[in-house]
Amino acid sequence: MSGVALGQTSPAPSTSPSPSPSATPSAPSDPCGSILSIVNRPTVTTGVCTVRTGHFDIENGYTNTTTTGAGGGSGVNYPQSLIRVGTADPHFDIEFGLPSYEKSSVGMPTVTGASDFNLGVKYEGGYSSNADWGLSAVVTYPTGSQAFTGGNAQFSGSFNWGYTINSEFSLAGAVSLNALSGFNSGGVAQSYFAAIPSLELTAGLPGGPSQISAEYAYFSAAGPNLGSKSLIDFIYQRDFGPHVQFDTEYGFSPTVIDGQKQNYVGAGASFMF
Repeated sequence: MSGVALGQTSPAPSTSPSPSPSATPSAPSDPCGSILSIVNRPTVTTGVCTVRTGHFDIENGYTNTTTTGAGGGSGVNYPQSLIRVGTADPHFDIEFGLPSYEKSSVGMPTVTGASDFNLGVKYEGGYSSNADWGLSAVVTYPTGSQAFTGGNAQFSGSFNWGYTINSEFSLAGAVSLNALSGFNSGGVAQSYFAAIPSLELTAGLPGGPSQISAEYAYFSAAGPNLGSKSLIDFIYQRDFGPHVQFDTEYGFSPTVIDGQKQNYVGAGASFMF
């Protein structure tokens, strides 16, 4: 027989309300959704965002560089095609930098040729409600013409980050460590090391998916046996729907190297598939 006496009344249920379950905070959304966030060009700063699974993009551009001072001249470089392919991991992509046509009249009779080929990867490491970060690496192979190749294999690795200040302004930056190559004064290909930190301030523009940016980059070495240099550029970017982006830029180096200074203008178009 049960130890509970027959006829014993059960205790009345409590009249105090049960506590409501606490709301689960929603996870921050990945900032890498639009073509404006994914396209790399034309900045020195490497963006964090990757091309998503099942997609690829083609980024193209044209640059005209003017060198002033003794032995100055001009040069053009196009189409600067970079093909980026998404993988099974949406936070990891593979990038192919195709050779470009180059023409230069700086310090020599006009010469034409092709630049080197490069292969890279990018990884979006993580993100929060107002920041994202990741890594990238590039290997450049000396496949170009004599006047436009580095002469040796080149290697670059960078830490990339972005930070949203408010609805209008954001910051981005990269710190890259580079084993580069160029021709010294004796015409011999020589490898050298350069650290390249950069910082970019971006402002969104009203009336459409467009933005303007100002960027500063510092090169600890401008070439074999050369000192450091700075680069400042200004960029305008605009999306035309989810698959097309246009950009234009103006940049200059305030650093005098061998009695010369540089400035450049450029434009580009990128396509997402």
